[in-house]
Amino acid sequence: MEPWHFTQTAPAVAGDPTGIVLDKGRRRVFLKLANATHGCVFSVRTPSGVSCCGLGDIAPISCRIFPADTKDGAPVIRPEPGDDGREWKLEDLDQEALTEALRTWSADRDQWFEIVARWNALAAESGSESDIEDFQRYLLEAVTARTAGAAWPEEATA
Repeated sequence: MEPWHFTQTAPAVAGDPTGIVLDKGRRRVFLKLANATHGCVFSVRTPSGVSCCGLGDIAPISCRIFPADTKDGAPVIRPEPGDDGREWKLEDLDQEALTEALRTWSADRDQWFEIVARWNALAAESGSESDIEDFQRYLLEAVTARTAGAAWPEEATA
């Protein structure tokens, strides 16, 4: 499934490192998972009535570390309670697993910032109309190339 089927955009402010430039620089947006009437589009309700992520091991780090969140790279507990109304505490979490997840989150965030910055530079140079699907195609190409140890898509020559 292509990412534009389960993502949506929201306005981003100038200077936001997650702000994706579109439409010849007229719009800056950030990308997020789409919400359904019951919350995240990947939220699955089990027969017992508990919600869980339908993505399992491929869920984004920010979802896998729930109820923790990151604030300046340090773990904090999200203010919202779980589906069962439980109020979470940081000491309820596996600290070793949380530390490793935060390391991964930090590396993923840095890669995201670089991909967005490269896209924004390309979008500024091109002068052509681009939409969120164009960015997402670039994103897929960039992640695939970088995972394989290849050059960035704009550096590849035919």
